[in-house]
Amino acid sequence: MLKHLSLVLAIAAHALPGLAQDVVKDRVVAALGTGNSKELALHFIPNIDLTVGGASDVYSKAQAEQILRRFFDENPPVGMVVEHQGQSKLGDQYYIGILRTRAGHFRVTFFLKRSGETLQVKQLRIEAGRSDH
Repeated sequence: MLKHLSLVLAIAAHALPGLAQDVVKDRVVAALGTGNSKELALHFIPNIDLTVGGASDVYSKAQAEQILRRFFDENPPVGMVVEHQGQSKLGDQYYIGILRTRAGHFRVTFFLKRSGETLQVKQLRIEAGRSDH
């Protein structure tokens, strides 16, 4: 019995980083899809590489949240779908998807970076996307 429990715990411990990654990804996707800039900013590193509309720079969490709030006010989201995901050469997870808004579609790319025990968004790009979705 103890042998089985050890095996289960070993498997669970190995799977936890992937589960944490999925939880953070799902929260980021949900915040993007609903236009919740406050929830989205909770997952940012202290200074995030952000590209939204005409703004493209490294911003503090607070600045990034304000920029995103303005973007979402002008482009109310109706949903977000991840179309592709992978891992960069640096080991960061990346996700590419389409943000559907009342004003049109936008291509979204974000990178999750491991910071200690947590995963955080280190880069977020929201760019004019294709209109065929």
